[in-house]
Amino acid sequence: MKTRFLRAAAAAGALATLAAGSLSAQTTFHKYVALGDSLTAGVQGNCLVGRNQKVAYPALVAKSIGISDFELPLVAESTTVTNPSSACLGATFNGTSVLPGPISQGLGPLNGTLSRPYDDLGIPSARVADLVDLVHSNPTGGGVQTSAALVLRNFPGSPFDGLSAVAEANLLSPDLVSLWIGNNDVLGAATSGVAIDGVTVTSAAAFADKYTQVVDAIKGSGRTLVFLNIPDVTAIPFTTTIKPFTVVGGHTIPFLGPRTTSTCAVAPCPLPDGTLLTLQAQAFLSAGHGVPTAAGGFGDALPDGGPDLTTGALSPGVILYPDEVALLQSRTNDYNATIAAAAASNGGILIDIHTIFNDIKANGLKIGGISLNTGLLIGGLFSGDGVHPSSVAQAVIADHIIVALNASKGTDFEEPNLATPLFTPNVPGGAAASISSADFWRSIFAMFPPGLDVILPAERETPIAPSRSPRGTRHVGNRTAAAVEP
Repeated sequence: MKTRFLRAAAAAGALATLAAGSLSAQTTFHKYVALGDSLTAGVQGNCLVGRNQKVAYPALVAKSIGISDFELPLVAESTTVTNPSSACLGATFNGTSVLPGPISQGLGPLNGTLSRPYDDLGIPSARVADLVDLVHSNPTGGGVQTSAALVLRNFPGSPFDGLSAVAEANLLSPDLVSLWIGNNDVLGAATSGVAIDGVTVTSAAAFADKYTQVVDAIKGSGRTLVFLNIPDVTAIPFTTTIKPFTVVGGHTIPFLGPRTTSTCAVAPCPLPDGTLLTLQAQAFLSAGHGVPTAAGGFGDALPDGGPDLTTGALSPGVILYPDEVALLQSRTNDYNATIAAAAASNGGILIDIHTIFNDIKANGLKIGGISLNTGLLIGGLFSGDGVHPSSVAQAVIADHIIVALNASKGTDFEEPNLATPLFTPNVPGGAAASISSADFWRSIFAMFPPGLDVILPAERETPIAPSRSPRGTRHVGNRTAAAVEP
């Protein structure tokens, strides 16, 4: 990662330097529309609510380029959680550890009567085909249908009924359009543990066909297009946090799955190298399922998703075997080739999220003396669901877009102030400190007795076990954490 994010020569000047920027951004765009899925909508912690929508990259880009009427399909939020299965996830504390847990839930729309389409047309759960094909939504249909009813409002009886996302975008006559779509064409397979090409994974040919339709519909004379490609869904916290093995007495013991292997003819068999487990695996492992008897478990297999042999219906699982991982990575590369070609052939600006993400995953990201990484929740760059970017990551994305616009157009738009999401709380009501603030973690150590298991984000370091004390760690009572620069 370029060191332009580290804009301070000393800690004392970090915030002032981060806040600095051009005082006279030259406004050259009059209407900006963002097309995409939940990444564009601003979902964090598995839900869409106003506090997250307002800090998503489309809103930040609009602010930087001087557009004041950027309208969002804002959703109200309540701190009373009545349905934990659809709650907003954030940092919760059980006295011994920091865990993702329910902190609030979304309510109804706040500006559903807006007489024109919204400027942020990010539709949670949308695949690429939905941007052109989904013209009639059902508010009670679930999934992308419910999301489209909120964002596009193209349900029966609405003045927008019959309009697709690209049609609504064109109604606004934008001179700047960003397009970040395709993540769900591969993500659902990763999160469900069922990777089947052409079924849970959009085929390369089908993706190219629909992506071309989207681009053909939104391109126009004098219109600037910004294309964002797809990150590696096999490298996000949802698929990397839970390791496929345990360590007992210094020996690595793989967990168990239902597939046989060349060295195991009768299932359950040890998971082969290169297997990934989803976050849902933790519940099974904690109960002893998938754990060999030698490691104190039941010796049975973790569930592997796939079609039911009787009904044909797909059942989710928690395992991604190496061939499934390879399929997801291959299709991601195919999609990104299509996106790159579309950007090149239409004179668009390409934001290479795939490379940016891989670089941050390998090297971490340092902003104003704080080291961040892609670890679940406490890494600072992912929200509590292990899939969607945090406010800090959304600002980083917006920064890349503004830098690219300035380079391409010769403008001098002010880059987003990265200090704002880094040190400003993003919780219901703003009552707690930012998850990525070093002061926040220090306050947590002071609040709880010895034994709290919290690992701070550390640049170029992996989490460390409490029994170890390598360079770059510090102890507070019985607590060990990777050191963070103040």
